Amino acid sequence: MDYQDYFQSAQQASKQAEAGDYENALSTLLSLVSNDIADLDKSMMCLNIAILLERMGREAEVLSWYEKGVSYEWPHSRCKVAENKAAYVARQGKPKESLAIYETLLMRQFLMEEDKNRIRHNIAVLEEQVRSEGTV
Repeated sequence: MDYQDYFQSAQQASKQAEAGDYENALSTLLSLVSNDIADLDKSMMCLNIAILLERMGREAEVLSWYEKGVSYEWPHSRCKVAENKAAYVARQGKPKESLAIYETLLMRQFLMEEDKNRIRHNIAVLEEQVRSEGTV
């Protein structure tokens, strides 16, 4: 796919989502994922799809798009989608599951110190939440 076409499609999806035209934004993003763009770009489109599906109330589909995004980013030593997945799971009231994701991320050798610091902070917050709920 030509970069300009990719850029225009991504911008179009963003504008559609901002205007509340979620169905067309979703269609545009799905088209991008099925195209021959780079894996890391696909991972970002999967993240956008997951966020869009959450806004649409289509919770049953959200996690699968986070997983798909992780599958595109993981081989390239990235974890943006995985971190967003952990945050989503925490928002869904599943702190133990979120904690497990963050703990797995913390073991990744490619993390920068800033990443480790952010992840450790999230782990501490979730551990406190789990303790206060008595679900350890």
